[in-house]
Amino acid sequence: MTKADSRKAFIALALVSFFWGTTYLATRIGVEEAHGLFLSSVRQCIAGSSLIAFMWIRGARFPRGKALLQTIIIGLMLLGAGNALMTWALQYVESGFASVVSASGPIFIAIFSHFMIRPLPWSPKLIGGMALGLVGILGVFSNYLDSFEQSPNFALGLLIMFGATLFWSLGSVLAAKWKPDTSLLMGAGLQMFSGGLFTALICSFFSWDQLVFGQLSMQFWGSILYLVVFGSFVAYSAYIYVVEHLPPTQAALSAYINPIVAVIAGALVLGERLTWLTWLGMFLTIIGVYLVNQCFKTANQKMLEADEELLQLDKEVV
Repeated sequence: MTKADSRKAFIALALVSFFWGTTYLATRIGVEEAHGLFLSSVRQCIAGSSLIAFMWIRGARFPRGKALLQTIIIGLMLLGAGNALMTWALQYVESGFASVVSASGPIFIAIFSHFMIRPLPWSPKLIGGMALGLVGILGVFSNYLDSFEQSPNFALGLLIMFGATLFWSLGSVLAAKWKPDTSLLMGAGLQMFSGGLFTALICSFFSWDQLVFGQLSMQFWGSILYLVVFGSFVAYSAYIYVVEHLPPTQAALSAYINPIVAVIAGALVLGERLTWLTWLGMFLTIIGVYLVNQCFKTANQKMLEADEELLQLDKEVV
């Protein structure tokens, strides 16, 4: 890779880290005027249909059969459940707190991968990383103990938020396990649209007054525009570029920067809590997730090396 390509890749990494971090703030602003499920469905349907149309014009083909079904299921897990539930949860919890909980996703991904793809060696490093991540989340959570009394829906928001993290983690594991045979961006568009359509179907069981809290202002539509343009188009396209041009260890840096951006943005714009416990808990969570990721990558590398050795032995036998 040339220096110019490397420079572009790191610029793309910066874009992903910043814009995905600020989507929590934009979502938090949007759910002040509409239900989170409604906001998520509008965002994903607009972003998904636009991306599908763009890729179709560029000559990309729809996946068929098994690949199409797998793509839709992944979209339902990641966006129809994961993103939609997290957007709903942001009606009741602060954006910075939600971002730290979301950062724990790789811990659940490791657990799901252990049972669904291949067993992981339960080393002290892996267990320590999981424990550290949990301690970090509990540290941030301790700042919000008074919210149980101040907000009657805070407990509901916590439950929805953890459900969102579990669904997102499960969808991520399914995506890694299946790897549907389709263009990355066409697949992303189909995932967004199928997830948004599913959420819209759920919204049909609500009354309009339950979905929209009065007349929608430019603040709501500005939130949608930001999430579609910068959260879906710019950040996701940049992420695809990063994955293709940087090693996985460097590409993963955005996952550690996103919560920092989200916490700072929430404090600056919405006056959300930013204490020493917030910083300590956030960094403990990030370190814990880093350790889990390192164990996960080491296990995958050993598995690849073992597969290569078996392949070499087969060649020698032949």
